[in-house]
Parts: sequence; structure tokens; C-alpha cells
Amino acid sequence: MGASQTGDWLETSILRSGDDRYRAIGGQSQAQSLCQQAWLRSATACAQNASLNLNNLWYIASNGTEGSAPAEGASSFKARACVVRPQVDVCGQAITQSLYNSSRCLTQVDRQTILSQSKALFGAFYDTCAQPCRYNLEKEIRQCYNYVNLSPTQLSDMALVRTAAIGENPDQIYQFCLNRDALAQCIRQKALACPDSARVLSELGIQLGAFERGAEVLCRNQGVYRAGVHCFRNPIPEVRMCFQTMDTNMQQLMLIAPQPTADRNSLYRFCNIRLEHVECEQSAWARHQYRTCERAVTGMRTELECELIPKQCMSVFPNVYSSICSNMNYYYETRGRYNSAPTTQALTWPLAALTLVQAFSHVTRQRL
Repeated sequence: MGASQTGDWLETSILRSGDDRYRAIGGQSQAQSLCQQAWLRSATACAQNASLNLNNLWYIASNGTEGSAPAEGASSFKARACVVRPQVDVCGQAITQSLYNSSRCLTQVDRQTILSQSKALFGAFYDTCAQPCRYNLEKEIRQCYNYVNLSPTQLSDMALVRTAAIGENPDQIYQFCLNRDALAQCIRQKALACPDSARVLSELGIQLGAFERGAEVLCRNQGVYRAGVHCFRNPIPEVRMCFQTMDTNMQQLMLIAPQPTADRNSLYRFCNIRLEHVECEQSAWARHQYRTCERAVTGMRTELECELIPKQCMSVFPNVYSSICSNMNYYYETRGRYNSAPTTQALTWPLAALTLVQAFSHVTRQRL
């Protein structure tokens, strides 16, 4: 399985001809590698396709320290540029992802250079146009948990090693499942009220549709959820390695693509990482012959992870998705005795093993 490096398709479609060997990046003229020249041409195209001048964009992104002042005035240009910022955001992310994984940018120096330039231009442009609500949205989302009498820590905190996905005891689990629709509605209302919510939710690892589907899986299988704590609290070494690999790959992706489902190249990479992780876990438990974690629990875990994967991945890798996320791998037939006779033990569900807000939600938030 794997998304092949699709990096060159977008770059080829938008690069412009011309000698850019001594063009300025960030207002400083310098000799550049082929990789850096390609990034500059692509960045220029991103600006031009949004009817913006790249040097003027550098000017407002750097607070006037680089580039050149717009003839129409900085305030007027900024107002016009911020309207098309989402288009420029996605384009900047796409061309950086494309080049980072292409044959043009093989050296670490080149890759770090285009990452730094992308952050300096597109990241700073995003900050320049940011809505004030962006800075309060995470706090407001956490308040949604308080509104329905749930602990805000159940929204996976990136600083936590472990967290309870739907509760630590039967009463908390009951309250979560009883109020999950109200909770999702509250989060949705907060998101709709903030124009920058897509970026913030992505940084938090929240996709509302996946959140609701994941909650449904867990609330439908509360007995299995409780019974599976012991094996997910301390997963076998092979499963730990699966998470370490996913974490490393996702951290690298988020450095380049803060909204990893927003453009084609990033989406391919994102889906590949997520599907490979589910497959890695499945294989690890199977090799272990389910000695410490029964099929009923691993099957529910697989179902949960498949529901948390964005549905776009079904289109990107239809055959792989259908194979990994087949009902046969969910082992529905083994769950009856758990769900019909739930235990009452208290539990703590590990963040790395079970989270409603996407498998990469404990990745350190980093923006371009």
C-alpha cells in the first residue's frame, strides 16, 4: 500500500518559465538552487492566480520589512488580499508539499529552506489576516464540554499522555453518550461562528463528522470499551512502534501542511499515513495471536479508527480502504457477551489508543 510521490503534478501545472537563478526570496537577492527557484516560481504563481503581486504579499506578510509597498496602499492591498487568503493558503501548502517530496529537492538544506520560506510568506500571511476568534476558539470548544457536564480534558489535550475518550467510569460514559449530540452541536456552532475554524480544528485534530461517527461506535459498544482498557493501556511493543511511526510521519506532514486534507498532495500523504497505521495495528495484534487483546476489542478499535479516517480517503485509496476497513475486520460476532454484560471497573483510555478527535491530535501544533 502507499500513496506514491505525486509531487510533480501540481508544480508542473503552475510553474512559469524564466530565469529565476538570482530572483529574490523574501526581498533578498541571492543565488538559488533549482529547488528554491522552483518554489519561488510556484509561490509567484500562487499570488498571481489570486490577482496579487508576490512582492506586495511579502510586504504585508513581513510588516513592511521585505518586498515592496503596494501602489494602492498597504491597507487597501491587505483588505483585498485577505479576501482570497484561503485560496493562497491552500496553494502555498500544495506547492511546498509538492516540492518537498519531489526529485528537485533532495537535500536537507533545500527542504529546510523552502519550509522556512513557506512559513515566512504563507504562514505570516495567514497570521496577518487571522480573525480574532481564532485565538479563542479552542477555549470555546473546551467550554462545550462544560455546557453538557463533561470534563474538558475529554477533548484530547496534546500535553496529556493518557486521556479518557468517553469517560473514566460508567456514570461518565453514560453522561457522554447521553449528551454527545448536544456536544457536537455546540462545537459546530462555535466553529460556524469563526471564519478561521477550519485551520483551528485541523490543528486540534478535530473533524466533526468523524467525531460523531467515533462517538457512535464507542457508545454502541460500551461493554467492549470498558473491557478493552487493560490491553490498550499498555499495548504490546509492536503496537507502540506503529504509533511512533505514525507520530513521526504526521509531525512531518503537519509542518508542511497544517490543513492536510485541503490539497491533493497532502491528502494523499495524510490518507496513506492513517491507513498504514490501521494496517500496522491489525497485523501486530494478529501476530501476537490476540493473547493480550481479544478480537472483540481489536475489532472495535479497527472500526473506530476507520470511522475516524476522513471519508475522502475512500476515494483516494478505494481498494486499500475497502480491504483494511472491511466489516470482516470488525469482528461484530464476538462483541455480544461484552455489550450484554458490561463491567463496572473504572478506566483510563490511552490517548494513543483511542481518541475521538483523530489519531494525530497529540502531534505538537505547528503552523506554516
